[in-house]
Amino acid sequence: MEKIKKIEKSKINKIYNQPEKSGLAYKLYGKSENINDYSEREINEMILGIYRDKKYLLVDGDYFVNLEEVVKSECSLQEVSYYKKPTLETFKDNSCNQIGNIRTFYVKDYYIITQEPIAGISKHRITKYLSRIGFLNTGRGKYNGLFSIANDYQTMQGGKYPKDLYYPIKRYINGLFFDDDYKISDFDVITSLIITANS
Repeated sequence: MEKIKKIEKSKINKIYNQPEKSGLAYKLYGKSENINDYSEREINEMILGIYRDKKYLLVDGDYFVNLEEVVKSECSLQEVSYYKKPTLETFKDNSCNQIGNIRTFYVKDYYIITQEPIAGISKHRITKYLSRIGFLNTGRGKYNGLFSIANDYQTMQGGKYPKDLYYPIKRYINGLFFDDDYKISDFDVITSLIITANS
C-alpha cells in the first residue's frame, strides 16, 4: 500500500460529526452520499483529494480530473545535485550527468494530461497533490522553489528517463487508483539536462 500522509484523527472525527461543513466532494465523486459509509482511511484520502471509487483526483487548480481520461504524464526537471562535482571536462563531455553520478533530482512540476480539455485545460498540475500526500519534499537553499527526489534506483527506465522520476506516477496515480503501476505509462521528462545511462 502506498504511504500517504495521515490526517489527525480529530479532523476526521469532525468530518463525521459535521459532514456538511467538510468541503469534501463525496456526494459527487464518492461511493455514497452518507459520510458514515466511509472508513477513516477513505476520509483521509478524500481530504487529500483522492476519490478512488470513481477515479477522480483533485488537481492543483482546485478542480477534479477523471483519471480514466488521462493519456500521459509529464515532469519538469530543472536541476540535479551530484556525487562527484562536475569539472570543466566532465561538463563538456556530459559524463557528469551519467545516472550513477546524480544524487538528487530537483523538479518544478508534475502534470497529468487529458485527451479532451477540462475547464479549457488539457495539462493539469499535480505538484501540490504529490507534496500534500507527503511524497515531494521542498528543496532548500539554491533549490528553493523546487522539489527534491532522491536518485534511489540509479537507473534509466527503458533508456529514456531516470526511473525515480516516474515513481510518483507509478505509485500515487497508477498504483493508488488502478492497482496497475503502468496504467498511464506515456511519460515525458521536460529538461535541458541530458541524463545518460552509466557507461
